[in-house]
Amino acid sequence: MTSQAPYPLDMAFVRAGTPMFAEIIARLRVDETLLDSRRRDLISGLRRISKAVGLPPEDVPCDSRWLQPRLAKIAHARLGLTAKSWQNAVSDARAALAHYGLVERRSNRIEDLSDEWRALWTAVLASGDKTLQPALCRFVHFVNTTDVAPLDVRMEHAAAYHDALERNEISRSPVVAFRAAVNGWNLARRRIPEWPDIVLPLASRQTVISMHLSSFPQSFQEDLDDLMRRLGTPDPLAEGGFAKALRPATIAQYRRQLIRFASELVHSDVAPEGINGLHVLVDPVMAERGLRQMLSRTGNQTTKLISETAALLRNLALILKAPDDVRDRLADLAARVATKPQTGMTRKNRDRLRALQDEKDQQRLLLLPQRIFAQPIPKSSRFSALLAREDALAVAILLICPIRIKNLAGLHLERNLQRPGDGHVYLVLEDEETKNERPVEFELPHDIVRMIDAHLKVRCPELCPPATPWLFPRRGGDGPVSSGGLSSRLFKRILKETGLEMNAHLFRHFAVMNWLDANPGGYEVARRLLGHSAVSHTINMYSGLEARSATRAFADLIEHKKGRR
Repeated sequence: MTSQAPYPLDMAFVRAGTPMFAEIIARLRVDETLLDSRRRDLISGLRRISKAVGLPPEDVPCDSRWLQPRLAKIAHARLGLTAKSWQNAVSDARAALAHYGLVERRSNRIEDLSDEWRALWTAVLASGDKTLQPALCRFVHFVNTTDVAPLDVRMEHAAAYHDALERNEISRSPVVAFRAAVNGWNLARRRIPEWPDIVLPLASRQTVISMHLSSFPQSFQEDLDDLMRRLGTPDPLAEGGFAKALRPATIAQYRRQLIRFASELVHSDVAPEGINGLHVLVDPVMAERGLRQMLSRTGNQTTKLISETAALLRNLALILKAPDDVRDRLADLAARVATKPQTGMTRKNRDRLRALQDEKDQQRLLLLPQRIFAQPIPKSSRFSALLAREDALAVAILLICPIRIKNLAGLHLERNLQRPGDGHVYLVLEDEETKNERPVEFELPHDIVRMIDAHLKVRCPELCPPATPWLFPRRGGDGPVSSGGLSSRLFKRILKETGLEMNAHLFRHFAVMNWLDANPGGYEVARRLLGHSAVSHTINMYSGLEARSATRAFADLIEHKKGRR
């Protein structure tokens, strides 16, 4: 029987014969064409990249397709490096590969451009537009190198640029750089008078499924509007009426889901004019057809959206007083695609939370707001500095008040931040503002109050007009920032500053983790902290978080017993 060592799957797509970093380091050591200082820099860059990916130089291939996705996930702050130090390390490693022809050398000097391209690029530089320069520089040099004149640039040249990026980019996403170049080209067409009047079409990354409501017959639109009114303003005395109005957010969600399902029927080749009322959606044949269309997008795997849609159709049949056999069939369909109720946190959140059990990582997160507020606000980048402060303020509040991101984004300076006049400040959410319709109240620590007051004094006019009543406003001051936009900003800010992957909802898990770690079994306080209506829900979500403190206590007990002998 022949024994074979298992082939490492991590290297399955690396071409045979590809040199490893260790080989390049060995060649650099005896390369007499380099100055000693340059040789040291290139070797240092290769070693730092090896350390960052967690492998010795002997196991790191000089393959851009292998390197790029791994380096793209690395946050310099997690390595204890500044952004500049990490950028230098990547640049030196890439230069070492380029020195031996493993990737193409970058050309970004204006002297390398042809007369036509140099004139255009001079106009870009003269405009001072900081959006165009980083997006277009490499693309302009690429088409120049491939002898494409400005008036001849077409989408096939942009596609070739994307292919070149995949072969030569080792840290940044080729797709992102490609889309930035195409968007930059089209932007230059509008902003730079000398730029060629050529549009490069860029396909949307989004798959649009939901159609506009106006695509459907007027009778369907009227049915839908009538249902939403009944759900929002019920008549409890009417036969079959609802006793309680649904929340506006719930009504909006139901509206979106019903339009989405009607659109799925159209994608399954049902004519829009045939969907002339809500009764069509609850026809068992149509319901199954639409659900099968949704399943076709997921490889016949049910999802939360599919499960919720099927349950909504089942409930809609009850509201529309459909016959019993129709309701039974829809109930059966809903049961078949029902997802298993979630117990505890998702695996992704557990993995992210596990990283926050390290004391150093916790300190990086806990001290992030103070560190950002301690930095001066330079005149040259005032907007960026104020935006960083706004993000830091959101983080500071979430660390003490683990509220939902929707409530955080909508904080009103007078309604939600109440100052009774005794020096205390309270963050107050009334029952109509919370998910489970229970009021929530936190007393804000003095350091957070000082941050709020300091930020409000300097945020205008860069972030919003004067007298804007929202703590996290839209730039026009006409309302609060969107919860999705704020959540995305916080994730990027925390990753950039600390190297931690921390979404806004994870702050709630982080709060309970710390509380239960210090107070095993303290679920009632955790329930109140999160605003849950029942302690059973809190236990269901977080029972696993006590494992670390429980196992540590048990280990201490065993060690104590050993000491008695």
